[in-house]
Amino acid sequence: MYLVELKEIASKFAETISKILNIDVIIIDDKYNMIGNTFYYTDEPTPISRYSMLGEVMHTGKVVAVSDKSTYKHCKNCPDLKKCAISGLVSVPIFFENKVVGAIALLVPVNKTSPVFENLQNSIEFLERMSDLLSSKLYSTDNYNKLNVIKKEREIIINMIEDALVLINNKKEVVHYNQQFEKYFKIEKDITGDNIEQIIDHQLIHEMMMFREDFSYKVFSYDKGNNSFYGFISSRNIIINGIDHGMLLTFKSIGKVYNALNEIMDNKVNISFDTLLGNDPVFVDQINKAKQLSVTSENILICGKPGLGKSVLSRAIHNFSDRSNQYFLYVDCENIPYELLEHEIFGSENETTVLNPSIGKLRMAHKGTIFFKNISEMPLYLQKRLVEVIKTKQIKLGTYKGFNLDIRMIFDTSHDLDSLVKQGSFDEELYYRISKNTITIPSLEERKGDIKIIVDNTLHKLKNKYMKTNLLIQEEVLDMMYNYSWPNNVREIEKVMERIICNSDSDVITPEDVKHLNFASGSNKEIMNVEDMEKELIIKMMKKYKSKNQVAEAMGIGRATLYRKLKKYELN
Repeated sequence: MYLVELKEIASKFAETISKILNIDVIIIDDKYNMIGNTFYYTDEPTPISRYSMLGEVMHTGKVVAVSDKSTYKHCKNCPDLKKCAISGLVSVPIFFENKVVGAIALLVPVNKTSPVFENLQNSIEFLERMSDLLSSKLYSTDNYNKLNVIKKEREIIINMIEDALVLINNKKEVVHYNQQFEKYFKIEKDITGDNIEQIIDHQLIHEMMMFREDFSYKVFSYDKGNNSFYGFISSRNIIINGIDHGMLLTFKSIGKVYNALNEIMDNKVNISFDTLLGNDPVFVDQINKAKQLSVTSENILICGKPGLGKSVLSRAIHNFSDRSNQYFLYVDCENIPYELLEHEIFGSENETTVLNPSIGKLRMAHKGTIFFKNISEMPLYLQKRLVEVIKTKQIKLGTYKGFNLDIRMIFDTSHDLDSLVKQGSFDEELYYRISKNTITIPSLEERKGDIKIIVDNTLHKLKNKYMKTNLLIQEEVLDMMYNYSWPNNVREIEKVMERIICNSDSDVITPEDVKHLNFASGSNKEIMNVEDMEKELIIKMMKKYKSKNQVAEAMGIGRATLYRKLKKYELN
């Protein structure tokens, strides 16, 4: 702490003392700078140095009283002795934290009598009290500065926190809030002292103020004019020594947990329609149709056999739309217990943690896109709930008013939904609502001319990925690839090519290296796909075990999942 920070106060001290004692006063800091002075009776004295009278006070930290400068040891040898306008002085040090930080002195001019030496002890005691007052001012200023630093540090820290924070006192008045809170709730003026219930007029806030309960990550949706927030709210009461000091509320946006929960990771953000390769006229026509639909908010159904890149197309549609800066959520309706699927889509009102949020992906996808993969596998009762959401554009939040949804839905299927509707295993109204805009991707069997394009592009990408850019593949091997039907479509090409390149030990791939692979076997028969293998496994298990419970346990799946698969493969 430096005395110079009290320059204005020191000047007022000097003037006050001067008027009381009818004498000039000077106050210096530890750098010998004058920070308070009056020169009513003398001209400005000679510069202050270590060997001046004030310098001695600073150096020793002791009182110096000199009534006749000609008798003072340091003044005797001073070249300016005769020109000096000071005949004597009384000075005391100023301390701060046991260190000398300055001095205060009464200056007695030449040819002037002063009462300060008539009662020297009183003069010294008076100056010491003035010194103590300046010291106390230093302590107050230092504490104030430290509190300001702590306040600034606190503001910096809480403004770096990604969650919105607001601290309220026991009168429901806002005490402090961070920049994220301003952003989330569009605060445009200082709301310190305002009532939190007036700032956020919401039933949950009113209940919190009434019941004062601690809780974590409750679903919270707020819509007011152009201001909307969707996410979670947590509350903590602040009780210190048994005294209620208010509450701390935190708000976590859906977007802050989105990346941790979204299966479509960041490496797919750059997917575009150019990612889908092919020159086949039917294929190109369907891709162009998808582009046209992407700039609308229409729901879309993507049909086609497994492995054609329907998931990639759904992401391309999202990225091409005006929702591209919003969230893209992914739900696979296959191989998941119905209860978990319902929780994943619609959420739950049960309190939970941020790592396992109850908000549901429909709410998370608000303003964005949600992609339902394998929609044919969704159970009928959930299909009916989804129809209600599509019709009303709203999802209920338990006891609170409905949550309004602005959402684009994309669905995909490898099955004929029209046939499933006729069989009674798919909801007719849902089919009607999602099939208005259907994109059908033709299989590679139907567009064999595109196989070469896809094979060449896949090889190029994988050689770069595994840093084997010098790897050569003989023409005979490429010809076999081009002529193979690839029954499992693009996915099969990618898997086979990755296996070839990853396992290659030489710089040249020959027919001998791939003879064990299906595309080089000489026959163009289809490989048994995953579904056929799964069906065959279930049949074997049913022959081996006596009950469905034992079959499900042996396969490591739930009983409900097994029943769904038995229905899917028409097994009794």
